[in-house]
Amino acid sequence: MHDTSETLAVIRKLLESQRLAVLSTQNHGQPYCNLIAIAATDDLKYLLFATTRATRKYANLMADSRVAVLVDNRQNNPADFAAAAA
Repeated sequence: MHDTSETLAVIRKLLESQRLAVLSTQNHGQPYCNLIAIAATDDLKYLLFATTRATRKYANLMADSRVAVLVDNRQNNPADFAAAAA
């Protein structure tokens, strides 16, 4: 997949079909992962999720805004190794 428009189409399809993702933050070098509900903006520039200020993920984000987010379409079967997208 070398075409930017083709890549964006795959990303759009993935984000439109999935409502959950894994958000990874860190605190003092220790990883912290959460399952979050997501929505992407139409231009795919932003991935949105809601959290309250009382959560550990919010505190981690305020301390260090670097994160990793994993969105995937796996079905929990062996075919995922060849067919799943993330």
